[in-house]
Amino acid sequence: MLSSLLFLSFIAFAGAALSVSYELFPSLAFASTFGSNALLGAAAGGIVAAGLLYVWRRLLGGLERDDAAHRLLNSLTLGLAGIVLGFVWVYALGLAFPSSPGSRIGQGVGLALCTVAGLRIGFRMERSIFNFSSSARAGRAPRNGAPKKILDTSIIIDGRIGNLLATGFVEGEILVPEFVLAELQNIADSSNSLRRRKGRRGLDVLNQLMQDDGVSIRVTNRDYPTIREVDRKLIHLAKDESAVLITTDYNLNRVAQVEGVSILNVNELSNAVKPRYIPGEGISVEIIDRGEEINQGIGYLDDGTMVVVENGRRHIGRTIKAVVKSTLQTDAGRMLFVEPAGEHARWER
Repeated sequence: MLSSLLFLSFIAFAGAALSVSYELFPSLAFASTFGSNALLGAAAGGIVAAGLLYVWRRLLGGLERDDAAHRLLNSLTLGLAGIVLGFVWVYALGLAFPSSPGSRIGQGVGLALCTVAGLRIGFRMERSIFNFSSSARAGRAPRNGAPKKILDTSIIIDGRIGNLLATGFVEGEILVPEFVLAELQNIADSSNSLRRRKGRRGLDVLNQLMQDDGVSIRVTNRDYPTIREVDRKLIHLAKDESAVLITTDYNLNRVAQVEGVSILNVNELSNAVKPRYIPGEGISVEIIDRGEEINQGIGYLDDGTMVVVENGRRHIGRTIKAVVKSTLQTDAGRMLFVEPAGEHARWER
């Protein structure tokens, strides 16, 4: 705070001295030429100093962002372009108007505005102006190892990500964006009891992952303030980080694939690693409910595979031996059609 006040005072004094030396301002009705230039010069210096302090503080805050490097490079590049444009403005004003205090003030203000505008615009750009092929890099592994993985809200709430990471099959650093944490918090604070339980379970899963020393996980504060949808932010982040997006969201899966982002869908992974059954193979299944058709029973294997048992309604509540008749792959997963071992399907009346 003290250093800021000293800086403001110094620039204000310098502005007053410069204004008095060159008599940049006319005399005011209530003050002499000296007093007017001293007052207005100090005010102008204070405004310039306040603007510089604001830019400096924003710059220091931006250095804490994950994308600060390319933002600073953009800012310096466009800042230099702004200086060039400002000198063009100074030269044009010098040709258009005779040399006077007013024209010099206009030249200085124009040069400052062009420079500050270039710095500001460059720092707010989300992508490097020297990289026009970020979408082509999406999902490509860096040279020093596996690509980063980004967790979306659905995979955290799902809960299986903890077991998946514990297996060691998923390599690379795990990133959790702050905007995903904010969405989890909103879900956990929901007035709907089901959504609230899901949000709290997601926060518990994430907390367990953060405490697991065997998992390389990091929360990133990289954000895209101009984008409102979390799914779009995730896609932009995956592109900029050359990362793989881990999700269970079907719609996000399809949109990301169109955008050229690599996806690891846990539901597809789960279906891919389920055991394969062939017709005639025997299994054990507990029948827990009746099916849609007459005489059918419904059961589930340990991996969640749905089993439709022909002639199985009378076995509800029992675990029986069954023979696989056929399989059916759907978007929701694989289904098995079986019949009790040693029996043939029959109709109950």
